[in-house]
Amino acid sequence: MNSAESLIKSIQGLSASPGDLSALHGILKKAEDSLRNNWDVQLATLEELDPSIHSLGYLYLLEGLTRGSVSKGKTSGVVLLMARFINRCDAGQIRLASEKFVTLCKRFKDRVLELEDPLRGVAPLVSAVRKVQVSAKCLTALHPDCLQLCLEAKCYKSGFSILSDDILEVDQPRDFYLYCYYGGMICIGLKRFQKASELLYNVVTAPMYQLNAIALEAYKKYILVNLIHSGQFSNSLPKCASTAAQRHLKSWCIPYNEVGNRYNDGKISELEAVVVAHSSDFEKDNNLGLVKQAVASLYKRNILRLTQKYVTLSLQDIANMVQLANAKEAEMHVLQMIHDGQIHALINQKDGMVRFLEDPEQYKTSEMIEVMDSVIQRAIGLSKNLIAMDESLSCDPLYLGKVGRERQKFDFGDDIDTVPQKFSMVSSLSQLRNRNSLSSYRSVPQRKLCVSSSSSDTLIAGGSSKEDERQSKASSKKEGDDSGDLKHWLDRNGLPPCKVLLKERPAHDQNHKPIHYVAASEDLQKGDVAFSVPDSLVVTLERVLGNETIAELLTTNKLSELACLALYLMYEKKQGKKSVWYPYIRELDRQRGRGHLDVESPLLWSEAELEYLTGSPTKAEVLERAEGIKREYSELDTVWFMAGSLFQQYPFDIPTEAFSFEIFKQAFAAVQSCVVHLQNVSLARRFALVPLGPPLLAYCSNCKAMLTAVDGAVQLVVDRPYKAGDPIVVWCGPQPNAKLLLNYGFVDEDNPYDRIIVEAALSTDDPQYQDKRLVAQRNGKLSQQVFQVRVGKEKEAVQDMLPYLRLGYMSDPAEMQSVISSQGPVCSMSPCMEKAVLDQLADYFMRRLAGYPTTLKEDDALLADPSLNPRKRVATRLVRLEKKMLAACLVATVDLLNELPDTTISPCPAPYAPSLK
Repeated sequence: MNSAESLIKSIQGLSASPGDLSALHGILKKAEDSLRNNWDVQLATLEELDPSIHSLGYLYLLEGLTRGSVSKGKTSGVVLLMARFINRCDAGQIRLASEKFVTLCKRFKDRVLELEDPLRGVAPLVSAVRKVQVSAKCLTALHPDCLQLCLEAKCYKSGFSILSDDILEVDQPRDFYLYCYYGGMICIGLKRFQKASELLYNVVTAPMYQLNAIALEAYKKYILVNLIHSGQFSNSLPKCASTAAQRHLKSWCIPYNEVGNRYNDGKISELEAVVVAHSSDFEKDNNLGLVKQAVASLYKRNILRLTQKYVTLSLQDIANMVQLANAKEAEMHVLQMIHDGQIHALINQKDGMVRFLEDPEQYKTSEMIEVMDSVIQRAIGLSKNLIAMDESLSCDPLYLGKVGRERQKFDFGDDIDTVPQKFSMVSSLSQLRNRNSLSSYRSVPQRKLCVSSSSSDTLIAGGSSKEDERQSKASSKKEGDDSGDLKHWLDRNGLPPCKVLLKERPAHDQNHKPIHYVAASEDLQKGDVAFSVPDSLVVTLERVLGNETIAELLTTNKLSELACLALYLMYEKKQGKKSVWYPYIRELDRQRGRGHLDVESPLLWSEAELEYLTGSPTKAEVLERAEGIKREYSELDTVWFMAGSLFQQYPFDIPTEAFSFEIFKQAFAAVQSCVVHLQNVSLARRFALVPLGPPLLAYCSNCKAMLTAVDGAVQLVVDRPYKAGDPIVVWCGPQPNAKLLLNYGFVDEDNPYDRIIVEAALSTDDPQYQDKRLVAQRNGKLSQQVFQVRVGKEKEAVQDMLPYLRLGYMSDPAEMQSVISSQGPVCSMSPCMEKAVLDQLADYFMRRLAGYPTTLKEDDALLADPSLNPRKRVATRLVRLEKKMLAACLVATVDLLNELPDTTISPCPAPYAPSLK
C-alpha cells in the first residue's frame, strides 16, 4: 500500500503544469506493471482522484482496473466509472497517452454492448472523439466505434453530428473504411441518401490490394442508395476504384446488379420479380428494407420521367403509366413528390388533372444567395486543402522514391523532359473522337490479317539486301531513277537549298546495305545553317493525329510519343508507295535502327548478345524497357479507337491484328534511334522525326549543335567548321553512355556526361531509423539515396558518399548531425568506425567489379580485334568504361584507408550499416 500511496501523491502533486505532467507520465509508465493489482485496492485509489484534474493518472489507473474480464455483477459499475471519466477528463492530459485512452474507450464500447444498452455509450464516446481529435480534419480510431454505438442505439442524429467534418487526415485504412460504412448507414437511417452515397462511394473507391468485407457490404448498399437517390445504376465501377474492386466486386453482388438493371428498364413487375427471387440474399445481408425502398422509388422515378414528356396528365393516366393500382395512389405519390421538392405541379381536384410546372426558383432571394455563398466558400476551402496536400505529397521522400522506382525510363537526358508517365485514359478522349468512327467500324465485317515480319509489315526491313535491290530497281523503272532517294524526295517537296549531301560507308554485315550519313557538301564555318527542313516534312504527333488536343491526351495517358509515332509509321509502311512518307520510311528501313557504329539498340539483341552486358546495370534497364514496350503494345487497340484521325485513315487494320509484338518492338527501337527532342514547342510537337536528322546525323557528346524549331521549320546550325565531305555531328544531350547505347546503339568514349549510379539506403531495422532519416532529410538526403559517380570525378563522389554512410554507424543524435554535415574524409568518428565505413565502401566496389566476367586487360584485347562483332564491341566499350570508373572509386577509397592514423585497427561491428547496391 505504501507504493500505492506514493503513486497517488505523485499524481496529485504533478498534475498542474505541462512540465510536471511530463514527469508524471514517466513515473506512470514505470509503475504500469504494479497497477495491475486487485480490483478493490484500485477502486479505493480512484476515489481519491478527480477525473477532471488528475486525468492522466486516473487514465492509467482506470485502464489497469478494466483490463481483463469483469464479472457481470461489476460490469455496470465499471461502465458507470468509465463514462464518468470520459465525460470529465481533461483533453490536454489524455492526449499525452492517447493510445491508452483509445484502448479504454474501445473497452468501454465493448462493455456497453455486453450490457445490451448501447444508448449509455453514445454521449461519452461522442465526447471522447472530440477530446482525442487534434483537429476537425483528423480521423481518429474512435470515430468508427462511436458511429457503431449510434447505429446500435438508433441515435442517428448524434452520429450525424460527427459526420459534418471534412476528413483529410487518415492513419489506419480500416478506420476509414468503417467510418464511411457506418456513416453511410446512419445517413440512410436519416434518409439523407446523397450524403450516404458519398460516404459509401469513398469505401468502394478507396485503395485496396485485395477485396475486403467492408467494401463488399458498402458496394451493395451503394447500389441501392444510388437507385433511391438518383435513380441511376451503372454496371461499371467508378474509374478511380482499385483494380481489386474492379475485378471482384460485381461478381459478389450479382443480385444487386440484377436489381439495378431491372430498375433501369423502369418496369415495376420485372423489378419485383427479381426482388422476390433474391429475397433470401437481401434478408441475409439485412438489406431487404433498403431494397423495398428502392422498389418504391421507381414509382417516383417513372413519374419524374413523365414530367420530361408531358405538360398535363390525368391522375388515372399517371397510374396506368407507372403501374399504380388507381388514381388515388397516383395522387398520393405526386403530392409527396411536390412536398419533397422533386417536382413542381398543380392538381385540379375537379377533373383529376395534373399540370407540371417549371422550377420557380430564380436564385435571386437573399436566402438562396447565402446558400450559394456557403457552397462556394466550402469549395474554396476544399481547394486550399487539396493544394496543401498536393504540395506535402510532392515533397514526401517516400512518395518520391516510389515514383522514381516505378516510372518508366524513356528518358533522354538530365535537362531534357522525359516521355510522360502514363495514367488511366481520361473520358474526354472519347468526346474528342470522331462521332461516327466506332459505329462505322462495327458495321463493316472485320478481316483477319496474316502478318509476318517481312519488309512490308515492319518499319525495319526484314528482307535481304538482294530483295531490297530488286524492289528498288523495279521502283526505278516505274518512277524514275530518284524515286527512292531521300534527298531528291525532299527537294521535290519543298526542302530549301542546303549545304549537305548523303554519303555511305559499308556495313559490317555484308548482307546489309551500306550505312548512309549526312556530310557537308561544301566547306562550313561555325554558325552556318547546314539545312532547314520545313514542318511539312517533319513527322510529329500534331501531324499524325490531326488534333493537338488529342495528341496531348494520348501522350499523357496510355501511350508514349514514341509508341504513337512508331504505330503511325508502321501503318504508313503498309501503304507502300501510296504513302507520302515512302522515301523516308525506305531510308529508315535501310538504316535498320542502327547508330553510326552500325549497332541497333540492345532492345533488339538476342539473349546471348545481352550477355555481353553481364555485370552492367544496363542489362536490367534493357529488360525493364522491353517490359514497358510490351505494356504499350497491349494498349494499342484502345488508343486506336480513341484517335478518330487514325481510325478514318486505316478503318480495318486493328493494331494488334496488323502487327505482332516483335514487329512493334522493332519499329519502336527504330523510332527511338532517330527521334529528335525539340525544345520550346508544344507537347504534340516536342518529339519529331526529321528527314536528314538522326540516324543520318551522328551523335556526339562534346558537340553543342542541336536541331532546333524555328518559324515553320527545323534547322541545324553547326557549332564547328567542316570540310566538304566531313560527316555532320549533333549533340545528343547530357546522357551517360548506358543511355546512349540503349537509345541510339552507340557508346562515346569521350563522353563528359558519363556516370554510374550507387544506391545507398538506411537500414529500416535500425531502432534509430526514424531519427537518422530526419537528419538525412534535413541535409538534403533521402532514406534511399542515389549517388552519381561522374567520369573524372570519382574521388569527389566517394567523399560525397562518406557522410551518408557514416550516419548509419552513429547512435548519438548530436553526432549524427555533425557527421552528415561534415565534408571530406575528416570527421569525429572513432578510427574503428571510419575503418568500417571505408571497408564497406571498398568491398562494394570490389563486388561490383567482380560481377563483370572480364577484366580491363581482357576488354582491351577484345577491342584490339578488328573482326570483333559490332554489338560485342560496343558492349565491351560500355562495360570497360564502367569498370574504369569503379576502379577509380576503389583507388580513392583505398587511398582514404591508407590515410587513417592506424591502418591495422579492426573495423567496428555495424549491424545497421546502410546497404549499397
